[in-house]
Amino acid sequence: MKKKVMKKALAGMLATTMVLGTSMMVLAQTGTATGSGGGTGTGSFEGHVDKDVVAVTLPTDNNTTTFSYKMDPEGLIAATNNAKYSTDTFEPGANVYFKSTAGTYTWAKDSDRLKVINKGTVDVDVTITAKTDSNANLTMSTTKTFESTDTAAKLYLGLQVANQTEAAIDTTDTAGKVSVGLKGNGDNYEITAVDGGGYAYTAKTGVPDTAWNSFEFGLTGACNPHGNYSATGLDGSNVTITWAYAVRADDSTADLLDANAVADAAPSIATAEYTATSGSPVTVTVNLGAGAKAAEGIASIRNMANNTDVPAARYTLSGTTLTIDSTFITNNMSFINSANGLNLRVTFDDTDKTTATITLKPAPATTE
Repeated sequence: MKKKVMKKALAGMLATTMVLGTSMMVLAQTGTATGSGGGTGTGSFEGHVDKDVVAVTLPTDNNTTTFSYKMDPEGLIAATNNAKYSTDTFEPGANVYFKSTAGTYTWAKDSDRLKVINKGTVDVDVTITAKTDSNANLTMSTTKTFESTDTAAKLYLGLQVANQTEAAIDTTDTAGKVSVGLKGNGDNYEITAVDGGGYAYTAKTGVPDTAWNSFEFGLTGACNPHGNYSATGLDGSNVTITWAYAVRADDSTADLLDANAVADAAPSIATAEYTATSGSPVTVTVNLGAGAKAAEGIASIRNMANNTDVPAARYTLSGTTLTIDSTFITNNMSFINSANGLNLRVTFDDTDKTTATITLKPAPATTE
């Protein structure tokens, strides 16, 4: 009996010893005095986006008409009441005329303007150059003011660029040259993902032209009314205008124009007063605005003299040109000839129903 008990006790001690022994072996594997380890990670580059964007919109007009002009130093057009051009209107007091599609008159002393727009993010310098061909019968003047004792056949053509000093044009490449700096606008760009996993820096969708910085340029003219223009075959001097741009250098001396970008702009009419002649239409240049404030057209025109709406058949809007037809002008000459002229209130169809008032007045009386 004692032997059986002792055998069981011995067996229990051996089992305990084996368990303890096993535990001691595990502790021996993880409890060494030193250790080491490591891992490797791969590096990648997401990409680079160049935010220096050069994008300049230049005029596409080849100037076959914009800068063509008529000289009338002897006032033949006015003396014959425009008989040769019965459907056209000529700016009073002028004697050099450019064909106008945007102003009050069909022919005016100032040409239509061409526009340069910087649609990039970096500043650029734009140079406009104008010069005339040589003309043996005509002298290019440096001023548009002529003395009564001056009997030379003289022509003045001036280059007008943005808000810069007007430059008198001659036959050289230097006199009629004006350079201006035009600011870029990075606010109109954003980073976008492209097919293939890359990125691009692109102009935001729906950005209107007015949200970019721009300027306009054109010509003006006058000729000596006291000059002798009897030379056989005398004609005006051909004028050539060119334009070019380059990224603005750090040491540029060109005048950097103030920013004029407007992302959201209400519609408007810049010129408030127009000359009206019985039997002729009147054209008005309108700005339909830009962005969220823009209009698509004209909702109505109110005749403020009799407080009635102008019939829709009496006016049209094509692009930025509002034309009030000759029938309306003829029928309302009594109002137009009044002391204060005829006021018309134009209401655009934008969300705010923006209004602008224009005044129609008769042509100034000519003095003999």
